[in-house]
Amino acid sequence: MYYGSAIAKSAAIAATFSSSFLFMPHDAAAQLIQSDRILTNGMNSEEVLTLQRVLKANKLYQPFRPTGHFGNATEGAVRQFQKLSGITIDGVVGQETKKALLASVHRNMAQMQYGSTGEDVRYLQKYLDRFGYYKGARDGIFGRMTRHAVLWLQQDTKIERDGIVGPETWGSIEKLSQQLADGKHVKPTGAPPGRSAAAAGRGVRLLTKHTERVSAPAPSVQQQHSVSAKRQARQTVKHASVKEFYVSSTAYTANCSGCSGTTATGINLLQHPNARVVAVDPSVIPLGTKLYVEGYGQAVAGDTGGAIKGLKIDVFLNNNQQALQWGRRTVKVRVLE
Repeated sequence: MYYGSAIAKSAAIAATFSSSFLFMPHDAAAQLIQSDRILTNGMNSEEVLTLQRVLKANKLYQPFRPTGHFGNATEGAVRQFQKLSGITIDGVVGQETKKALLASVHRNMAQMQYGSTGEDVRYLQKYLDRFGYYKGARDGIFGRMTRHAVLWLQQDTKIERDGIVGPETWGSIEKLSQQLADGKHVKPTGAPPGRSAAAAGRGVRLLTKHTERVSAPAPSVQQQHSVSAKRQARQTVKHASVKEFYVSSTAYTANCSGCSGTTATGINLLQHPNARVVAVDPSVIPLGTKLYVEGYGQAVAGDTGGAIKGLKIDVFLNNNQQALQWGRRTVKVRVLE
């Protein structure tokens, strides 16, 4: 069974996701759910250590350092996670909870697209290879071969075919993983995207090369991958030659301990609780830029944040509950002329 509802509900905890997860390999979380072992109070293991790291990244595990011992603090954190994820609350980490934990990890990974590099890309390539969409090297480079594999997977799973790996694409990957776990056969269907059936064989042969070439040009800017994501966003804002792009978004409020309530551009959010203000990386989106944010509405780039770098934004909401409901999501942003 695929726990899609648990994955969707786990968005409620996304807004509190900590950067501490960046220090934990994603493979460890994937291996956690592949094990049939049920984790309960009193156990000591590497799996418990991984569990604690994911819970700590969600700011649910309070001790300073994960220990690998499943004690009362761990059980309490598990129960809280289960409650926020909308799954059975029993303090026991079985397959249902493991799937929700991995889904929360995927939902909070930075979006990937043509030009991305690093361990996240290598982790993605392992899945694409496992499902038969990718035959290149697992080199951590999101080049033409990786993009082609992502487009093919998106086509087969009937989601938006944009070549961008965000929560929706990870949801498709999780469904395919569950099918494999259930003993079902998973393989690409039909012709690769953008190729006729007659050319499909030639396309597959091209995918057997062992290196990615990110510098190779993509077909067009409208397909979003002829330049790196950050460069593309700068072109959007400075030249209005590209009017839309995707970003990873989170939410924040002014009602927190130590918050001044005043943005980097001087907007008093405590006095204007219904303002539509977005925190941005000014090197990508200049302060003062008027934007339309999918699911949020018309807003102004009026604030900054230490964790808001590159293609990321933080939308202002007037209370903590709304911010939690927003979670972390990939949204389309349009620059308003």
